[in-house]
Amino acid sequence: MDIPTYIATSAVLIMLWHFTMNSSPRYFGIFQMIGLFTLGGAIGWYMDSMLFAFMMSFVMSLFFIH
Repeated sequence: MDIPTYIATSAVLIMLWHFTMNSSPRYFGIFQMIGLFTLGGAIGWYMDSMLFAFMMSFVMSLFFIH
């Protein structure tokens, strides 16, 4: 997985969660989610594995957001 694919997949997942879970900004930290996916992308870029970055971002968002 390359970086543009990671960005597109992350954006789709963030929008999906935002629209299906809750549209109220009080209950859903959209900026926190974007920050976690950015952090996951940085980790994946450092480890040279965007698939690992996506998995780490997904797991971190489940731990910290909900």
